[in-house]
Amino acid sequence: MNSLCKVYCFGNAVADVLARPVDQLAPSGTSQPLEDVALGPGGNCINTAIALARLGVPVRAAAAIGDDRFGQFLRDRVRSEGIDDADLVTLPGAKTSTSIVLIESSGERRFLHLRGVSALLSAEHLNWGHVEGARIFHYASAFALPAFDAACLEPTLKRARELGCLTSVNICWDVRGRWLNLIQPALAHTDFIFPNRDEGRQLTGESEPAAIAARLRELGVKTVIVKLGAAGCYVESAEGAFTMPGFAVKPIDTTGAGDCFAAGFLAAISRGKSLADAARYANAAGALATLGLGGADSAPTSSHLEEFLRRHSAL
Repeated sequence: MNSLCKVYCFGNAVADVLARPVDQLAPSGTSQPLEDVALGPGGNCINTAIALARLGVPVRAAAAIGDDRFGQFLRDRVRSEGIDDADLVTLPGAKTSTSIVLIESSGERRFLHLRGVSALLSAEHLNWGHVEGARIFHYASAFALPAFDAACLEPTLKRARELGCLTSVNICWDVRGRWLNLIQPALAHTDFIFPNRDEGRQLTGESEPAAIAARLRELGVKTVIVKLGAAGCYVESAEGAFTMPGFAVKPIDTTGAGDCFAAGFLAAISRGKSLADAARYANAAGALATLGLGGADSAPTSSHLEEFLRRHSAL
């Protein structure tokens, strides 16, 4: 039993090579100036786990890495954040998942992605002894782990609940277009789900946050949190529904902001806070994550976030 872990975070680990600003690509054979380039930890699992750790939440990160320099870099970064790396599984012969992130002046980005070892991560790599005792089991990478999404997701969430965990699912973009057909059986075992508005539209066919949430709740999800970017989020549960306004910031890079949002929400829930408090905490965490380069590297600390909320409460 893992009494020290409040959130068990399962998903992908990605080495991010970030470059900005890239508003368009230079013609072949020419050079393009940049203001900044960085190598950082990424992937939904790693971003969320590091954000949780910085918010003071005991967390485990469960993901696959390759036996290569990028894999060692990710392991070292996880350790440097005080996160136990025992659930980072090294799979020899496969490359660590890697993204080249091209960041526009607006903070929006494009990805060139090598899936690599993430294609192999499955439920057999879960350490159930570490899951037991956690307050929340968070699947950070729906649609990003092909060996896990189809056959493994439903029984995994069901078992996590049987062990006493709340369950949460973060939605990624499904490049294969399967969407609801793939994950619908798992929704009956999902306490929290985090689609953005575009992902919600693809999942449900609905365009308005309230309609997206209503459809997902019909399919069994207890609480739906629709991320609305700078506008905040829409939350619906059996307790009711509300929109929590966001925070006006000037973004540098939006990479990982959704993962930091989820971390902020889960941090508050793990401490017994209300849904409204969790939504405000999540909005602040997501906003602050856009003020630096990279997702995990820009995740705020608890003191940083609390000071941000105090300043905005006084406005």
